[in-house]
Amino acid sequence: MDDERGRAPDDERAAAPDTGLTAPDDERAATPDDERAASHDDELPAHDERPRRAGGRGLLGASLVVGLGVSVLSLPVVTALPATAAGVAHLRRDLDGRAGTLADLWAEFRAACRGVWVVSLASVLLLAVLLLNLRAARSGALPGGTGVRVFSGVMAVTLLVVLLRAAAGWTAGASWKDVLRDAGRRTGDDLTGSFLLVVALGLCAVVVWVLTPLVVLVPGLLSLAVVAVERRAAVR
Repeated sequence: MDDERGRAPDDERAAAPDTGLTAPDDERAATPDDERAASHDDELPAHDERPRRAGGRGLLGASLVVGLGVSVLSLPVVTALPATAAGVAHLRRDLDGRAGTLADLWAEFRAACRGVWVVSLASVLLLAVLLLNLRAARSGALPGGTGVRVFSGVMAVTLLVVLLRAAAGWTAGASWKDVLRDAGRRTGDDLTGSFLLVVALGLCAVVVWVLTPLVVLVPGLLSLAVVAVERRAAVR
């Protein structure tokens, strides 16, 4: 019995696991080096993972660049629609915090030119006919000049709004006929947005009337207006 009582403590000590002489890492007392490292980490700025959005001067600068670029690309007239689509895509990318370059604008313009020629030629011809009607009605060469002038003006503005919405709705690889059809539907469904685009067209006309050389900036201003209207419709 004495031997068994004498061996019991030894057996219990042998069965107990060896936990070591030091505490786990998360329970150790903080050393001066650890405190200095933590203080240094606190001084570092927090990393913001949210995408940056263009605004203020950045957005204004992007609008000016787009205006100049789209004006140059639109010189053949029939390329105005794909050029505007490229400008809208460029501004949309800036608003999403992904700064684009002139090379990106050129690449998007080339992509937008695929399959656009029938739609673009028909739009240019129709707009030219409406403008000729306006001039003829103003000169008194057409009977019922007032009615013709009002009808031609309304149709011309409506066509421009539809084309602006088509430029906003274009995506790489999309059929321009489908894009134009969808733009016409959105023009009728979102009357408030369409009215805002009419106001933008009117303001751009006033700017050009006041100072004609500013016409090169109009595409950028219209592209910005289109992006704003489309985003407004998306969050409704």
